[in-house]
Amino acid sequence: MLALFSSPNLFAEGNNTEIESLWRFATQLKNTVGQDVNKLDAIIPVPLVREDQNIAERLKAAPFSIEGGIEITKMSVRLDPDNPGKIYIISYDVANANILLEDVRKTYPQLKLIDVPHGHSKDETFSWITPVDKNGNGIGLGFPYAQPSYLKNMTLRNFVN
Repeated sequence: MLALFSSPNLFAEGNNTEIESLWRFATQLKNTVGQDVNKLDAIIPVPLVREDQNIAERLKAAPFSIEGGIEITKMSVRLDPDNPGKIYIISYDVANANILLEDVRKTYPQLKLIDVPHGHSKDETFSWITPVDKNGNGIGLGFPYAQPSYLKNMTLRNFVN
């Protein structure tokens, strides 16, 4: 009987662990924007490789999981063409994480809506941004237009410059 009453709390605690893990991961990545790409070696558990052998500024990573079991897929790292070897944008999809906009707002109550889909594609997303840090770097969050409940992707970049 006790298990029946504690199950929702266990789910909430598990979801909180996932969310906290994702925020730690995203914050670590956000702090590398503008820094040398080698800083990612300590954060990403798989190697970065070129998307195209002829383009040095576009890198990708194979799917991997972070603490809490969240799967990171389609990771793309763009290097700054004006500052060789420096990180410009990091983006990735978030799989198997049931993170709602209301969950994000618990950590980032000052979220700002920056893009609303026009309904031309099922892959469009509502895009939100966290407050930027002293360097202008922030975390962009995408929630799908077709199924707007769960977080789909994240982008870490300088939103001021």
